[in-house]
Amino acid sequence: MQEGVRLRTGRRLAPFLLVLLLAGGCSRIPKIIVLEDPLTAPEHVELGVAYERKGELDLARREYDRALLKDRGFYRARVNLGNVFLAKKEYGKAREEYLMALGLRPGDAEATNNLSWAAIFSGEGIDDALARMESVVSGPGGRRAALLDTLGVLRMRANRPVAAEEAFALATELCGQAGAAPGAGVSGDATCPEEVRREIGEHHAELRRRFPSLSPAPAK
Repeated sequence: MQEGVRLRTGRRLAPFLLVLLLAGGCSRIPKIIVLEDPLTAPEHVELGVAYERKGELDLARREYDRALLKDRGFYRARVNLGNVFLAKKEYGKAREEYLMALGLRPGDAEATNNLSWAAIFSGEGIDDALARMESVVSGPGGRRAALLDTLGVLRMRANRPVAAEEAFALATELCGQAGAAPGAGVSGDATCPEEVRREIGEHHAELRRRFPSLSPAPAK
């Protein structure tokens, strides 16, 4: 190729274009290879969970995003992505993901519970979260200690101490019944691990500090 190639306007060809032309005249242009993602949406979620357990939240988020690229209506990816945002204290983004999850599964207990914690941590949307949580707890399968604990915290934040006391008392009762000996004739929440018991106690103590004049809940 001769030096001094010019455009039709009479201007000298820009240096980077000239380099491209020279390269094109001396070698073949390599083909662009697009690699297809071999993983399914559930497989991306499984990988994301593994990253999340190791505390690698950005990598977990990447996998949940990839799962949603495969399936925009994948409930588990939505909730897990919301959990990542919640852990990163990006509460507005967490709320958006939980609301989209609830759009897929209206009234879902897990998404409602996690949406409630986004409201509790941010201080925004407490009334909406409380209304949703009241509906979940009063519905089928809602009588669970962890859900009642969340309800108690929401009621406390909404300045409803008596109602909060009732929720914490019932959560404590269910956990106590869960630890009863087999055949004792009680029916409690079988999903009440030590972590849940501890959190209920901490939240109940917080309620007492906030409202010291609160009377004890009536015995059932």
